[in-house]
Amino acid sequence: RARGKRPSKRGKRVSTISAISLKTVVTNVSIVGSTDGLTFEAFIARHLVPKLWKGACVIMDNYSIHNHDTIRKLIEDVGAKLIYLPPYSPDFSPIENCFSKIKNILRTIGARSYPDLANAIEDAFSQVSLENLKNWFTHCCYYASQE
Repeated sequence: RARGKRPSKRGKRVSTISAISLKTVVTNVSIVGSTDGLTFEAFIARHLVPKLWKGACVIMDNYSIHNHDTIRKLIEDVGAKLIYLPPYSPDFSPIENCFSKIKNILRTIGARSYPDLANAIEDAFSQVSLENLKNWFTHCCYYASQE
């Protein structure tokens, strides 16, 4: 039986928005509270688009906040392609595997305050290896070249 202390009250919600590629965690942002369409659009404009390149493919699920013409325009204006996954298909989303690893690390760390959690999230993302990324993309049926 596991024994330990845990808070009796729930803290504030912390949302993480991230993007990964075959070679790196492209960007990661954590915010206090839920993510809405405006927050997601700001993430795309300020954090993702500046790191995209011509020919990049951005793969997203069909969550309603992802499905806005503004987001498509921001991504396609830099020469990248936006691909939406079919509904209910997390098996084709490598970021789901990444989030699984991150959550596992966060459970191990057990941060109980927002500053500690923010540091723990950064630490967890720093533990994502090149091998992890390639394996997640391969597992989700994406061809991972050996470049």
